[in-house]
Amino acid sequence: MPLLFLSRDSKILLSPTYEDISLEKLNMDKITIYVEHPEPLEPPAEPAPPPPQPLKLTKKEQKKLRTQRRLAKEKDRQEMIRQGLLEPPKPKVKMSNLMKVLGAEATQDPTRMEMEIRTAAAEREQAHVDRNIARKLTPSERREKKERKLFDDPNTLGCIVCVYRIRDLSHPQTRFKVDVNAQENRLTGAAVITDGISVVVVEGGKKSIKRYNKLMLNRIDWAAAVGGEDDADEEPDKPVNSCVLVWQGSVVKPTFPRFGVHQCRSEAAAKKVFADAKVPHYWDLAVNFSEDSS
Repeated sequence: MPLLFLSRDSKILLSPTYEDISLEKLNMDKITIYVEHPEPLEPPAEPAPPPPQPLKLTKKEQKKLRTQRRLAKEKDRQEMIRQGLLEPPKPKVKMSNLMKVLGAEATQDPTRMEMEIRTAAAEREQAHVDRNIARKLTPSERREKKERKLFDDPNTLGCIVCVYRIRDLSHPQTRFKVDVNAQENRLTGAAVITDGISVVVVEGGKKSIKRYNKLMLNRIDWAAAVGGEDDADEEPDKPVNSCVLVWQGSVVKPTFPRFGVHQCRSEAAAKKVFADAKVPHYWDLAVNFSEDSS
């Protein structure tokens, strides 16, 4: 039975079969120096669904599974020793159990046995120290591990933004804390200070934002962080200084390249700082925010 030619060979073969192929029966015009790739075809069946993702275990469950694995491994080792497949470990001889382990052998030459026991104990201790040194991280690895612990969070998508409204940020020590903590936590944003209101915007990861929230809302005593005692004497009815979280949300990418402090003479100049970064709504959120409605 003659074999029918494939569809991709129909451009080259003049006859409908592969029998008696010769140069006279080939379309030589279609044969060039260029490589012709076959047409991509869809697979005959649908791709298999992705495998189910394993459940995330708690710390207690992980500890329980680890204990069960170690117990099962130890039982297998004991069974292999019982069957004679593995050599049983030598008894660990110490000065406290010398007579119990060795018995009459210890009384024949006690000085030699004591030296052997002390030498074996020193070797075990040195092996323990060597294992610890082999597992010890280098300074660069320790820095990377610390950075992963402080900043890396694989569950965070995008960038988290926080907008704070502060009544008075003129105190130099408080301003220093706001600025330095943002830089140490690798946060970007801006602190815009005016006579009537101050707005702080920070952008960064989940862990850094959590630490900065504790600083702004818990650690700093805003009632005591005022510009000076003279201002308090001149305006006795002035409201108590405070800091509130106006808004917190996530964005695709950060807006500010770094964190900076801006001292502005008017609210128009302060809003221009955010307008230049194409986020003027941050300033509007802080100005229109009411602590009574929060």
